[in-house]
Amino acid sequence: MALDNIFFFIILGIFANYILVKKNFFLYKLLLDKDFLKPQAFHNISTPRSGGIVILLITVLYLSFFENINNFSYSVILLGTLFFLIGFLDDFKINFKPELRLLFMFIISFFIIYLFEIKISYTQIKFLDNIINYNNVFSVLFVCFCILFIVNGSNFIDGFNGLLIIQYLIILTILYLLICKIGDLNYLKNFILLSLILGFVFLFFNFPKSRIFLGDGGAYFLGINLSLIIIEINKYQLKIGISPFLFACLLFYIFFEVFFSFFRKIFLKKNSPMKPDSEHLHMLLFIFINNKINNRIKSNYLTSIVVNLFYIFFISPLAFIYKNGAMCKIYFFSLLFFYLICYFFLSRKQKYFK
Repeated sequence: MALDNIFFFIILGIFANYILVKKNFFLYKLLLDKDFLKPQAFHNISTPRSGGIVILLITVLYLSFFENINNFSYSVILLGTLFFLIGFLDDFKINFKPELRLLFMFIISFFIIYLFEIKISYTQIKFLDNIINYNNVFSVLFVCFCILFIVNGSNFIDGFNGLLIIQYLIILTILYLLICKIGDLNYLKNFILLSLILGFVFLFFNFPKSRIFLGDGGAYFLGINLSLIIIEINKYQLKIGISPFLFACLLFYIFFEVFFSFFRKIFLKKNSPMKPDSEHLHMLLFIFINNKINNRIKSNYLTSIVVNLFYIFFISPLAFIYKNGAMCKIYFFSLLFFYLICYFFLSRKQKYFK
């Protein structure tokens, strides 16, 4: 991406976000989040859920006019826009049941994955690789479920100022450094660079005190971006010489938050897995911090800082083992073990505070 284009998108992003946070802008009141009683509400100031609009529109603008259109571009535009619109209905306070929302996501992703032949051909799990390489329907379903996990995981952790966007920026930076090892992926490098620019601009308005939220639409769109970038890099992972389990480790928190919450709600809470609650790991951490300092606003952004500092600390060793498949597998399960220790520790603390 040329230097003048970088400055153009930085200025455009700042200007667009500045317009959205103006109280006299027509979308401000329409997208204002005033619901402080829902389980995911950990803020006490009405804030517009419109941050995803800027990221979506500038991304589509860039892919349409500043980059050669290819299957990757079409996938991002189609999947990203459709998923954004599904989330945007909720941002617009239109009642859309979680079950129906998930069904629409599945149908849309299935057909677009099939249409553009989006594949994950190598997972380093032998029996799974055999199935996805010889059964096209299973291959599409596998990619579909991977995307849905990342998209919904992105939405799950988007509850605190900076939590999702900081993790998104960390992952994108690592992925950018990885593909710098490949000389012929300029379109992907440019796209990640644009995503980093838009992410940092949004962070300026969202952290530490938030003037704007991503909203469900924005969280879904970031999840789609991350999914498609990783799937695209996976095509070249043998050329780079990395283990596919590196991606599993990078996405661990986003992915496992959905996976664990699904079974936790069914077996521990005896509830529907679709019913929202306030017992995700980052929410328990917020309660723990807030009970220590008794300041909800400060606890909000401190939760994001603590989670992402731990995240950086635990993925740093991957820089030394990313080519070793066996070590990456072991490391993935180590992350799982650490998550469960932290979760049940904070869960017990929450009962104590009650």
